[in-house]
Amino acid sequence: MNKVMHGVVLVVFGAACWWLSQILVKMPLMVLPAAARLRSVTIEQVSLPAFTRLCMAAGPVVLAVFALGALAYCIYVWVRKTGSPVSWTGFLATTMSGLVLVLLPTIVAIYIPLVDFLNHLAPAVPK
Repeated sequence: MNKVMHGVVLVVFGAACWWLSQILVKMPLMVLPAAARLRSVTIEQVSLPAFTRLCMAAGPVVLAVFALGALAYCIYVWVRKTGSPVSWTGFLATTMSGLVLVLLPTIVAIYIPLVDFLNHLAPAVPK
């Protein structure tokens, strides 16, 4: 049962890492067309803030390393001799804590382009 729960935690963690990396890569880019229309320029002329670009580049790599590390740990748990059982709750706490650690900068990276767009929108609104 303990090894099965490690597998369940690994599947949930892997799915959460994939979902978060997709959000990180795609969500900030959704603001660019609206920002380009607002500024009357092409999409190529509108750039994302530096922190967002950094998170978009490094975030999926960090999440992949986390997922591969969790996979390596699960393989270790599955192939080791049956001695003292390793609790799956520690594995759950560790994986979810790592996920939250990456989630916080991701939320900031997603909202920075939105706030930048809203700041540029204010002068364009007629009075």
